[in-house]
Amino acid sequence: MHLGNYVVKFEDVLALKPGEDAMLVAGVSRLRPELYWAVDCDLRLASVAGGNSKLFWDLSRWHEGATLYEILGTVDPTSIVIDAHVRALAGELVAFEYPSNGRLYRSSVWPIYDDGGTIIGATGNSVEATEEIKLRRTLHRTEEALELAQEAAHLGTWTLEGHDARISWSSELYRLCGLERNVCEPSMDLLISHIHPDDRLALEVAFDIAFEERGSFALDTRLCRQDGPSRWVQHRGFVTVGPSGTLRAVGTVLDIEARKAAEARLLHRSHYDDLTGLPNRKLLMDRLQQALLGAQHSQSPVAVLYVDLDRYKTISDTLGVAIGDRLLAAVVPRLAAAAGVGETIARCGNDEFAILLADIASVDEAARIAERVVAAFAVPFDIDDLEIYATASVGIALSPEDGTTPEDLLRGATSAQQRACATGSGTFRFYGQATHATAIERLEFERRLRRAVENDAMTVHYQPIVDRFDRPVAVEALVRWNDDRFGNIPPDRFIALCEELGLIGRLGRWIASEALAQLARWDAAGLPLLRLALNISGRQLNDPTFAPEMAHALERAGVAAERVELEITESVIIEDVRAARRAVGELKALGLRISLDDFGTGYSSLTYLKHFRVDALKVDRTFVMDLPGDRGDAAIVSAVVALGHAMGLTIVAEGVETAEQAAVVREIGCDELQGYHYSKALPPEDFERVVRALGGSARTR
Repeated sequence: MHLGNYVVKFEDVLALKPGEDAMLVAGVSRLRPELYWAVDCDLRLASVAGGNSKLFWDLSRWHEGATLYEILGTVDPTSIVIDAHVRALAGELVAFEYPSNGRLYRSSVWPIYDDGGTIIGATGNSVEATEEIKLRRTLHRTEEALELAQEAAHLGTWTLEGHDARISWSSELYRLCGLERNVCEPSMDLLISHIHPDDRLALEVAFDIAFEERGSFALDTRLCRQDGPSRWVQHRGFVTVGPSGTLRAVGTVLDIEARKAAEARLLHRSHYDDLTGLPNRKLLMDRLQQALLGAQHSQSPVAVLYVDLDRYKTISDTLGVAIGDRLLAAVVPRLAAAAGVGETIARCGNDEFAILLADIASVDEAARIAERVVAAFAVPFDIDDLEIYATASVGIALSPEDGTTPEDLLRGATSAQQRACATGSGTFRFYGQATHATAIERLEFERRLRRAVENDAMTVHYQPIVDRFDRPVAVEALVRWNDDRFGNIPPDRFIALCEELGLIGRLGRWIASEALAQLARWDAAGLPLLRLALNISGRQLNDPTFAPEMAHALERAGVAAERVELEITESVIIEDVRAARRAVGELKALGLRISLDDFGTGYSSLTYLKHFRVDALKVDRTFVMDLPGDRGDAAIVSAVVALGHAMGLTIVAEGVETAEQAAVVREIGCDELQGYHYSKALPPEDFERVVRALGGSARTR
């Protein structure tokens, strides 16, 4: 017989005599059993030793050759004793407990092997352990009750001995993590892996500090379950030192999702309006304070718009409070659409709202949003098939002019709103009179610009580009705007605003269409076959419809693509290099030429030349204006020419205003020249006369 490395021959077992001292046959204990025995493969008794009248078997039945069925007085093969011996004969070590005469006995049965490793019988022992078994069963029932209590309370527990020792988990902790108890081995790393990534470091630090200081910790984190969404849990733990100096840690993990949800509801109710779901005045003031602190670093203004419904009281008194509430709820999406994404909108009173504009670009932006709010309320509300008109008055206060505290700004915006209401419903006013006048002027400018673009009310002028022999070879199309109130407005004043207002795409399409049609007319009139240069904005370049629209415009005008050159600047490219590279590739595929305008004024020109397939470089006017006197500028232009020619590019000198400048850039090697020395930008008929005067009457390329 053997168990582990201990071997006892079957004949040695049979030689044991009743009453003799014997060590435990398994060789794993030195306790003297109450009874030990051996049976053969037919369950016939081979030997027995020990035992007394208190044992659960009647010893008078124990004699060699008797079967266990006879000894036990049963023929039931499922009897716990019979089953244990059958399993032992199959190679198992079986432990079981058995009651007899009011006492409890702990028994074990295991196989006996011969020298060849064949099972030839089974041997067992039994010891009386009534108190031990009762205590264990009591503890088991207590553990079961504790697990039920933990499950009801959603409280998981863990314990470990030593910082790196294996950890033990309660069943509820497995459930909280969404894990099966017998599927994975518990560990602190496994627990940490189920913590939300944003919370892991805090828990690890708390745990390490508790071990270092032999202290405790408490921390709330999100627990990511295997089988569902994350839940909030509270971790508590403490570390103690045992008598032997071993560290022992005990911890709990409590599901607090319901508590967190309740706290969130309470927090929401204390900071948000029940009817509209908007932030209330308290939360508005908190956010306004944070915006003002941020503005101190960004140096950008903060604006507060105070909005009041002009006829709300009359509507509520006439149609009832329920309709009034429905109206207030319907106001919210209109305010949100007018304010834009990310802005704070709050309800400050019965029919009063506030919009916080943090880090706005300019006063104009606040005025535009106020104008959108007023326009949004000009459209009637449809509530329960009732058409309700409820205009709004808006007051605007700005930091730091109108105040540097939340209270000052809100007070100023309220005062401005009251003045707006006094001047007539459906309007807005700034708190500062000078600011108001300036904003109104700018809004009028924007309105006229929008109208001019939408009505194609601008004009296109043309400036010639000549070769080294002063022969016209190209023409640049430049937009001009003459307003009956603001007069002739330079492009640098309205082009950027068109970008900001989203008008540049429409304006660019119109300029291209006009210029291409004019080029076709000049072709018909016998002018040289000039190239056409068009300035392209970043918004146009990144518009996926731009390339197909250009292809359509070329086809409509009957102009070959290679005669059109699109001028882009480094500032346009740097906005999104990858997108710009893709867009340039699409335009080149159409046959269009690409030139890099204002070359030399940026920081990454050489990088762009390497990665972008351009055809020409336009030397910025800042390097030409001081020629021939500035030797540094002459050196820069020379370097650009050498670099460009090495790459096979055409070099164009911009801003040539004198004959001396023209002579210098020609001598340096510029291929083409452009500037007031030849002509300013002119209307089509005047441009034609200049081209003919420059010697461009013959049809040349």
